[in-house]
Amino acid sequence: MNIRQATKQDSKQIAPLMYQAIHEIAYTLTASKNTSEVLERLAGWVEHPKNRLSHKNIWVADVEGEVAGIIISYRGDEAEELDRPIREWLKARGSEEELDVETEGHVQYIDSLAVAEAFGGQGIGTKLIEHICTVAEEHRVPAVTLNVDQENVAAHRLYTRLGFQKEKEINISGAKFDYMKKEINSPPFSV
Repeated sequence: MNIRQATKQDSKQIAPLMYQAIHEIAYTLTASKNTSEVLERLAGWVEHPKNRLSHKNIWVADVEGEVAGIIISYRGDEAEELDRPIREWLKARGSEEELDVETEGHVQYIDSLAVAEAFGGQGIGTKLIEHICTVAEEHRVPAVTLNVDQENVAAHRLYTRLGFQKEKEINISGAKFDYMKKEINSPPFSV
């Protein structure tokens, strides 16, 4: 397995994983509830260079040319700028959907994480999270943050095991999430 920066050419493999990860939020970001249209629009956002879902903010776990997992991550202080093209696109189409503020400040934010079902249980999600923590460390970003759906017990357990701690509760697309944070100078991962 190789973790690498995503490319535009990965968009069709990334879109279903992104949809798996963000569920209802995908409807907000695409102004559609039609699955094929949602996947097509997500792939389009992946191909577009300047937005939160761009290939430039995605790393993939590549197993022999197949995208086995994805992680979308960007700096919290860039979130508003990265959301602007999506907001403008939604407004131009008459959508009244609002994008919730998911992060802010000088942190490396993990927007989404997904592993293809065929590759589950192999530690790919953990490796992707570790990679983002390394990216944060290399760029001298003091913390990595993420939001986890309060109903996703397995994900919450994984993030806690990896050193993330709940900071607060927030609402995203009508669901309750725990905003969690891991200081980069904290002890190594305990796997």
